[in-house]
Amino acid sequence: MKIEWLNKSGSVRLILIFAGWSTDGLFYSHIRLEGWDVAVVSGYSDLSFPSGILDGYNTIAVFAWSMGVYAASRVLKPGQVAIAVAVNGTEFPVHDNFGIPCDIFEGTAMSLSDRNLTKFRKRVAGRTYESIKDLFDSSRADIDRLKNELNFIVSQKPTYTQGSFRWHRIYASDEDRIFPYESQIGAWLENPFHPEIVTLHSPHYVDLFPIIKGILPSGKKIGERFRKAIPTYDAQASAQKTIAKRLTELSPESGLDNIVEIGPGTGLFTRMISRKCKPKKMICVDLYELDPFKVAPCEEYHIGDAEAWIENAALDQPASLDAIVSASAIQWFADPHRFIKNAARLLKPGGILLCSTFLPGNLSELKEISPYGLLYRKREEIEEMLKEFFTDVNLSDESLPLSFSSSRETLLHLSHTGVGGSSSSGIPLHELLKILPPRLTYRPLFIKATL
Repeated sequence: MKIEWLNKSGSVRLILIFAGWSTDGLFYSHIRLEGWDVAVVSGYSDLSFPSGILDGYNTIAVFAWSMGVYAASRVLKPGQVAIAVAVNGTEFPVHDNFGIPCDIFEGTAMSLSDRNLTKFRKRVAGRTYESIKDLFDSSRADIDRLKNELNFIVSQKPTYTQGSFRWHRIYASDEDRIFPYESQIGAWLENPFHPEIVTLHSPHYVDLFPIIKGILPSGKKIGERFRKAIPTYDAQASAQKTIAKRLTELSPESGLDNIVEIGPGTGLFTRMISRKCKPKKMICVDLYELDPFKVAPCEEYHIGDAEAWIENAALDQPASLDAIVSASAIQWFADPHRFIKNAARLLKPGGILLCSTFLPGNLSELKEISPYGLLYRKREEIEEMLKEFFTDVNLSDESLPLSFSSSRETLLHLSHTGVGGSSSSGIPLHELLKILPPRLTYRPLFIKATL
């Protein structure tokens, strides 16, 4: 295997791309994301992954395309990564039911030539071939090496295992002429982790960059969007008000003297929980400057990435808080397991983590419009994380449907609350208003975990 760095700036977060067969780092050179180092893995004539490159990173996000899905599933270990996304590939690349049919795969290996490689790439790209031809041409196409890769993969077929590595989201294209769409769906439906499956109306080739930007949104852009929505948020955030009320009902009436709130925004939840708990000290952490809420005798305000802030506080002042609370914010975190671990270190014995996030299916009405949205963790996975560090874990969830008078009202709700997803649809406004449904469904998960 070969590792190529697209960006190595000393970040503690790493995007690890497992390339499709016959592509290398040059094919993905346009992928850059603020706050993340980026590396590309390619060359599948062996499974000699240099795992040492992961040292020093506290959050690793894996994005694998095509044959890269097989490679990642073979060399990465459970628990190594925070996010794993597979695009148009399976853990069984040579398989009549769950991958590329055996005779087609083996025939490609036997007859590979420069001419046949070009024909293969045209099938990969479909209608997009001319627009990405230069990307293919930039990748180094050593026919003998590529043959060796295919033959090696064929030779590994008897040892394939499935389900040891957790994939969180699967993208499968219904126009895929390499990995048949039905085979992809069948393979992932059999996976014991039951990853979320999203259908794309595209050929085998899919640009990974919009997917990455949607799943790992910029904290700066999130902050800008929510800050812009401050004047209209409280009036429009009916679902968020319900969520804040439900969360407040779960809190005790006393004993929470020293509280940190993540993402208070307009203070909707801040005021509710402060009236009930009457804390002596309230510490608010958000992505942008806040006006004082005046809800506690002592208040502190911090601007920055809450994941990093909680980690640093856990190192500097462990076992110092009575509660960490947050309403409708932690779904933006790249590494919820690390956050939960650090939250447990920061809380006193008996301390409470009281948060809400969202489950898969949240705002599902937007999926067709923009399939490259935020990744929501399954309830079972979140519960598993919490029970690793907390002694008493209570979860509850519900569905909150909203109806609007028109598509324009739906769009205004999304704009006025700042929650319109983590990626742009790229659809012109007049077209968007034709397809945006007059309804939305929120799927909150309520977390109360005691140390």
